[in-house]
Amino acid sequence: MGSTSWNVPSPGEWLWGSEPMRWRRVFPGRADQVTVARVFAAGLFEGSGREEDVAVVVAELATNAVRHSRSGAAKGWFGLEITLAEKSYIGVTDLGGGCNPAIRSENPNCEPRVGGRGLLMVSRLATATGIYGNPVIGHTVWADMDLRRTPQIGPVQETGPVREVPLAS
Repeated sequence: MGSTSWNVPSPGEWLWGSEPMRWRRVFPGRADQVTVARVFAAGLFEGSGREEDVAVVVAELATNAVRHSRSGAAKGWFGLEITLAEKSYIGVTDLGGGCNPAIRSENPNCEPRVGGRGLLMVSRLATATGIYGNPVIGHTVWADMDLRRTPQIGPVQETGPVREVPLAS
């Protein structure tokens, strides 16, 4: 038997290899599943220093899917997609219905847009946010998070500049 030299990487080198890690998971469209999604996502980011931020983002996006779309109806579901990298992606897909999600709006005829503080908080935790889809086919609301930095955010306030994210058709 010849001697073989194994180049065994460290756990960190193996975990943070050149390819980003990706997960997709479907959850029943019930309020109790928001907590399950939040805990699942936070566990994936364990050790990154951003676990709580990820948990907040997932909880807000999943809650909106269950409350404001057909995802919360009988047999409804929402999807969670995560890419773990230095710049990570978190997306929640709903089944559509209701209104188009928006960070804030003055449209009094569309309940999900009235408050908008949760999506505003998500936009403050993330480096970028967006929404694509429509009420017919469903929406994916997403946030990119830079794991190399810690955001400096305070409480969400009623005033100040708010960035509307345009919808793609």
